Amino acid sequence: MELTPEIRAQLAEQKKQCIFCKIISKEQEGKIVFEDDKTMAVLDIYPALKGHILYFLKEHYPIMPYIPADEFKHLFGLIPQLSEVLKKSMLSTGVNVFIANGGPAGQRAPHFMLHLFPRENADGFFNLLYKKKSILAEDKIKMLSNNLPLMMTNHFKRNPADWHTGKGDVPSYLSDVYDNVIYEDEKVLCVVPKKGVAEGDIEIHSKLEEKYIEKLSIEDASHLFYAASFAATAVFEGLGAHATNIILKSGEAEDNPQGKLVINVIPRWQEDSLQGLLWEPKQPSYDLDKIAGKIKDKTWKVKYAEKNADTKKEASSVIQPKVIKIGGSDNKSHEDNKPGSAEDEIRKAIEGLK
Repeated sequence: MELTPEIRAQLAEQKKQCIFCKIISKEQEGKIVFEDDKTMAVLDIYPALKGHILYFLKEHYPIMPYIPADEFKHLFGLIPQLSEVLKKSMLSTGVNVFIANGGPAGQRAPHFMLHLFPRENADGFFNLLYKKKSILAEDKIKMLSNNLPLMMTNHFKRNPADWHTGKGDVPSYLSDVYDNVIYEDEKVLCVVPKKGVAEGDIEIHSKLEEKYIEKLSIEDASHLFYAASFAATAVFEGLGAHATNIILKSGEAEDNPQGKLVINVIPRWQEDSLQGLLWEPKQPSYDLDKIAGKIKDKTWKVKYAEKNADTKKEASSVIQPKVIKIGGSDNKSHEDNKPGSAEDEIRKAIEGLK
């Protein structure tokens, strides 16, 4: 999304009060476990699980649609490496990525971020143990199958290096979900499940990896999340959702016993029945500095290295992270600016995060 001067001015004012921008500038202390020239990860001081980290861009963007393509690719392209580090540091078997787009989905800070959770059996975290009972009407499935491919195609036309053509092969591990397909290419499969977490729930599957997000490359991971991002926009615009959750599961946990790699894009409405997806912040009983140190000790090798022809080049240098204390808590173009438009709704969402 191209930002208007008015929105840029609004974001500049919002940034002045943003606690995460203050952590980035080192004005506010935080338990930093990783940073490079574009991104930062800090330990959540009121974690849902031991090892819960917050990962975000250094530039201030309140919601996902505002993130430029190069920064989007950098942010989401590093998720495989950070997931591997988190699993090794916490000796866990799985990982979740949790994204809240908008207040009804649980977004509380005006700085867009991802929550990364290390997961394992018997960890006692049941918030993502979905009850799938919602069915989407055929006409709405058809609408999504028309809109999502257009969004993906338009994006890749603007970013030809990421362009993909054709559907490719369907791996055997996806044969049982190959139904109600609304988009696919060589790398991803997007389907509306027969029964979803909510009406309009979209599942994003990798055609390249069955279980483990850490096995995907920078390019393949960012492509997976591009599909999720545009799926979120599709349900926002097509179904009138107030917000969305984007939730990745990878590896073995009680809510993912087969360890499948899948992203659910879940439409959210104000005061809907999915409040159980969210967790209550709580003061940990263990030493946060010790946990931060374990993770930080392994993030030194996390680097954004983009493929260029047959070689790799480092696109950023890693800054040696520090462990310090925190004192606080926790696409559409700009021409369509009329009341009731997607632009107008996003503006309201930003206002709601102040």
